[in-house]
Amino acid sequence: MPNEKYFDYVIAGAGSAGCVLASRLSEDKGCQVLLLEAGGSPRRPLVDVPGAALEFWDTELDWAFRSEPQAHLNGRRILLNRGKALGGSSVINFCLYVRGNRGDYDHWAQLGNTGWSYDDVLPYFRRAEANASHADEWHGGEGPLHVEDFQERNPLQEMYLEAVEDLGVPRNSDFNGAKQEGCGYYQGTLRNGRRCSVADAYLSPALDRANLTVVTGAHITRVALEGTKAVGIDYVVGSEAYRALASTETVLAAGAIGSPHILLCSGIGPADELEQIGIKPALDVQGIGRNLLDHIARPRIDLVINEPEKFGFDTPSRKEAIARFESTRTGPFASLQIDVGAFVRTRQSDAYPSVQLLAGLTFAERMRHTTPPGLSLSGYVCRSQSKGTVRLATSSPFDRPLIDPNYFADADDLDRHVELVEFNMAIANHKVFDQVRDRVSAPSPNRNDIVAAIRSQASTTWHQSSTCRMGIDDTAVVGPDLRLKGVERLRICDASILPTMVSGNLNAPTVMVAEKGADLIRASA
Repeated sequence: MPNEKYFDYVIAGAGSAGCVLASRLSEDKGCQVLLLEAGGSPRRPLVDVPGAALEFWDTELDWAFRSEPQAHLNGRRILLNRGKALGGSSVINFCLYVRGNRGDYDHWAQLGNTGWSYDDVLPYFRRAEANASHADEWHGGEGPLHVEDFQERNPLQEMYLEAVEDLGVPRNSDFNGAKQEGCGYYQGTLRNGRRCSVADAYLSPALDRANLTVVTGAHITRVALEGTKAVGIDYVVGSEAYRALASTETVLAAGAIGSPHILLCSGIGPADELEQIGIKPALDVQGIGRNLLDHIARPRIDLVINEPEKFGFDTPSRKEAIARFESTRTGPFASLQIDVGAFVRTRQSDAYPSVQLLAGLTFAERMRHTTPPGLSLSGYVCRSQSKGTVRLATSSPFDRPLIDPNYFADADDLDRHVELVEFNMAIANHKVFDQVRDRVSAPSPNRNDIVAAIRSQASTTWHQSSTCRMGIDDTAVVGPDLRLKGVERLRICDASILPTMVSGNLNAPTVMVAEKGADLIRASA
């Protein structure tokens, strides 16, 4: 094949996982590493300003996938933003740094995933992290990924925490520490108040290494196979086709949508589905593209205050808001205004928190949204059970896949989401806000009305996972070593391998998976 290139490792996808892998594997100067990314460099004005993330939706930095019509959401199609740039979704996400609950990872180990208990993965969380506020057995201080507090502080946030405490949820100064349950302030992947993407943290410092090659604008078409052995990646840049050959291993790190899409286009997946669209199956792996999990939030509960000027809601112009951020790291652009929240057990039978709550300051006008000043309350069920799919629409790798998260197919997901909305309504109507509350914008407390609001308003929180599930059972796609079952020299190392959903945001767990994955790869080289 023309345009063949030779490396030791070929990594498909330069998102959060791919950047970590490229950095760690290229630490060995004796090996050649290739990192392929469909997007480009995310060097645009405001890209490192946390509160500007929404401005990059539906731009060249966003795959901007759409779901299939959702049967349980009034047939709506949901916008599924995914980063398309060096750094992937860490370039356009909301910057929250949340690892999940100890129980999540211990459950992974109980399922047979040896080496993935909380005690096993904690060292990788710590190795990745440079935390500006916490220095203890739970946190790292010298890792590449900078983590710090959001700078915005407002009396409304403290009133929120007082209300949540009164509803039986204790204060917690560190959701990633000894315990997750409680209410408090979130931390973010920030350096001096600015976004610290995984590309900033891991990839940029490694770019001057002679043994690391990064190719952007590379659309991956398939895994190159010789029988059941992966020998590299086929990709296209512009009108030119290339094959990158990997003498040691090929690693897919394209995420919960991208990795199964690449495998399916390569003839690796459910044989019956592949044959239906004209692809000759190379390997029948039923689990690929199955078990799609995601967190889903809304309706929002808006607590509108009656004297907004007393709480600093001065509705600055865009220019003024940017200037405020540059000078003090506060105001509408300091974050996506979800700096405070809680992890709550809504049922006594829950062993650990079942919902994650988010509360944000709402400025009168901010980016694409117009909202009354006050607090906006939202959140999601931590461990959703509704499972969806990623399937091929056609045999062409250039056509977008069919993504069906199948939100609320599981009846208990809906019941728990109702409980979450009811809890947020109780917070908004708490007596602590009596002197400042103008009104509460929310569904009526009738369950049918809450369900109707969920079906008409709920949307993704961009936490897709588990489409190449790790496990030891027959339907798992990869084993605990992240090797794709039935294929030699091919691993998957991204959020697609999560056996079950974690209780929280996915960026920190994805970085952890890649840190551990890099060690697994190096150990077998």
